[in-house]
Amino acid sequence: MFREYMQALFKRVDTRKLMQFKPPSLPQRIYTKSISVDNAHYGKYCNEVEWPVSDRMHPLYLQMLSLPLQMQCLLDKQSPFPLLGLIHSGNRVSVLLSCDLSEPFECRVRFHDVNPHSRGWEVEVLLEAYQAGQLVYKAISSYLVKVKAVHVAPRTIHSEVVESCNSEEKVTIGEALLPAETGRRYAALSGDFNPIHLSTLSAKLFGFKKPIAHGMFTLARAISAYTANQENPNALEINRVDCRFKKPVFLPNTIVFQQHCETNSSVKIDVTNASKTSTHIEISMTF
Repeated sequence: MFREYMQALFKRVDTRKLMQFKPPSLPQRIYTKSISVDNAHYGKYCNEVEWPVSDRMHPLYLQMLSLPLQMQCLLDKQSPFPLLGLIHSGNRVSVLLSCDLSEPFECRVRFHDVNPHSRGWEVEVLLEAYQAGQLVYKAISSYLVKVKAVHVAPRTIHSEVVESCNSEEKVTIGEALLPAETGRRYAALSGDFNPIHLSTLSAKLFGFKKPIAHGMFTLARAISAYTANQENPNALEINRVDCRFKKPVFLPNTIVFQQHCETNSSVKIDVTNASKTSTHIEISMTF
């Protein structure tokens, strides 16, 4: 996605549209592409995020493959949002039907919604994937656009992530040691060579003291950790993943996965620092 990042560097943004009280209008164009899964690439992805052997596709893989389409959408000439500087704030993934990795996916990406946020605007990009004419997969990525606008609104947190349960006891289900090259390895897989993930020098250019792990990588590792912790990982059918990204994971680092509020059909997972005193991601999953 080198071309997309070069376009992002030179994209002109009409900040006046972001400063007004009402939400800026969204482009209506739909970006489409037929995507076929390369088995070797999928194998590398599974190894990188430690996905256990399963007949089911990792619920984040297709969203990762669609990232170039998402970038093209965000780079739309009618879009008022800058690509560089966007903060990935949340994700909602729905696996609606069984995905056949041997068949191509018809992927469609478009802007979905935009809502006021206390620090600017939160814009949503929707991915829909079809096989044999049926909608099998849907994902909404939320991005924070920081701007000093006249509106002030509390951040919307999806109820699926923050709803309470009777038992708040958290159980540690694993941890991950993330070396300094984690961002570069995942970038090579995903094509997401955002400078904030690659090195200390490039991250500092965008205001970060160190490179940070890709949010989608950290989220994928958490999902894998929970799945691998099951008696029969192959029997677990994840149909919904909701998350909010709370704090960046600076590299190198150690992160911990904790589960709580588990039922027969759902679970909540927190990704924390090694001392479990700070939360990086809040996750809710249903099966």
